[in-house]
Amino acid sequence: MEKDDSELTLFGALDSFPGDPSRDVCPTRAIRWDTAKSAAFVVADACIGCGLCVNRCPYGAISLVDGLTARVETSDPDGLVVAGAAKGEHPQVNRNGQIATLDAPAAANLPTTVAALDDARTTLLVRNLLNEVGLNARTRRRGDTNVRIDAVGFSRSERPFVAEIETGAGVLESPRALLEDVAVLHSRYGYAVDGIDPVSVILSFPNVRSEYYQVIRDIENILGLRCRTITVGALVALLWSCARLEGFGGDAFTVGEGTIDIADCLGLDDAKLAEPYAGAFRPAK
Repeated sequence: MEKDDSELTLFGALDSFPGDPSRDVCPTRAIRWDTAKSAAFVVADACIGCGLCVNRCPYGAISLVDGLTARVETSDPDGLVVAGAAKGEHPQVNRNGQIATLDAPAAANLPTTVAALDDARTTLLVRNLLNEVGLNARTRRRGDTNVRIDAVGFSRSERPFVAEIETGAGVLESPRALLEDVAVLHSRYGYAVDGIDPVSVILSFPNVRSEYYQVIRDIENILGLRCRTITVGALVALLWSCARLEGFGGDAFTVGEGTIDIADCLGLDDAKLAEPYAGAFRPAK
């Protein structure tokens, strides 16, 4: 349950971005190895139920028990395990179906569990969620005060993006920080300003009266930059639905005038899509 080095590689000039080298998949290190039994197990008290390990397991051996915490199936009730002569490569699998429904307790608990993580673990969670839904992403190295950008990466069309990760009370500062991020990507890495997507990754949408939305509109009106917003809940919704995120092109994840709702940007079946917690897809009333 570790990332391969190839998963941490970025295209072109951005590969020199000083990113976090952590290969951890689980942001809380809840998955451990029992040497005596030669089996993986989950420390339930450390598990936040994000589903990353469920999605990664090539054997379907991990599931969310009661939609709350992960569990590794170590028995073989159906007699599916066959002893092999030598170790080989893990199989490549095509994901479909759902890890869990979005009304599961783990999804509802995200505002509490994510808020309790330290900055490094929150950033690792976001990086791994972005990776698992199909985006090439790297987050900054922990403790690096020389680089202020939280994350950089590419959409599936190889269009670059910069991201600010803010899951606390400082959401208002996120779009302002994105201006500095875009400037850095332009001046240090040579990307055209109009070819960069600035993205705020937040936990919940602020109240509709928040200045957050006005700042975003001001940036677009004055500078022509369209800042996007995506939540941790939206990324989890994609992951749990075994869906891919193409990127942040067009009108995707823009929160300008009118109704603020990013559910349609996820490309999921609305008949099955429930907001995992208030503020995940739209401002809480």
